[in-house]
Amino acid sequence: MPRSVLYRVIYDDILSQITSGALKAGAKLESEPELARRYQVSRMTVRQALDLLITDELVTRKRGSGTYVRENPRRGRRLNRLRSFAQELAGSDVAVTSRTLSATEEKAPQEVAEGLGLEVDDAVNRIKRLRLVGGVPAAVQDAWVPYAAAPGLARDPLVDGSLYRTLTERHGLKLRWADQTMTAALLEPAEAGALSAPVGGAVLHSLRITYSDTESAVEYTNSWTLPEFPLLLRIDAE
Repeated sequence: MPRSVLYRVIYDDILSQITSGALKAGAKLESEPELARRYQVSRMTVRQALDLLITDELVTRKRGSGTYVRENPRRGRRLNRLRSFAQELAGSDVAVTSRTLSATEEKAPQEVAEGLGLEVDDAVNRIKRLRLVGGVPAAVQDAWVPYAAAPGLARDPLVDGSLYRTLTERHGLKLRWADQTMTAALLEPAEAGALSAPVGGAVLHSLRITYSDTESAVEYTNSWTLPEFPLLLRIDAE
């Protein structure tokens, strides 16, 4: 496996440990040589992963001491990689939780069918969730997944409340990339009610279509995020 892929494996594993609380704020990471032995890679590959964690403000490097999980990471969703809502907020000092508002098997409406490459009225799973940060409503996500890609998705609880973990661990899908658009919008009654926010209030609307390693669209999700939870992007120079 090329080093460019391996450093992402290390990044994602450490990110997962921060998200789950296995690595708490202020915790010291293993040294570069120790991490290199753990992952059986070169120190250069480990350094790439750590540099990216530092860029994303998840850890900090203290000269002569080591690398630590940040005590006060910048709060916001990091969208420079494909990952779950909880992982986007990794490093936040408050818990990220999910509440399922509805889980149904439906027929794909035209817009969803076009986005997923299906025929109108093809069977789809629809999962609508409220995402909370520190118990405070932050976003509503309305996800549509082809029934054939994940049979029974709407009938069983999600793995740890995560749609992406459920798709990968229970249904064997390999998520590779996504197209996402973001626009300013005003809250409609249904989303405003779920977010305990006023109808017509400002919100950031996003539409994400996620693809598997077979180039098939496997997720069509509309999200409405309150402005208190900004989106953070890393932008590299060409």
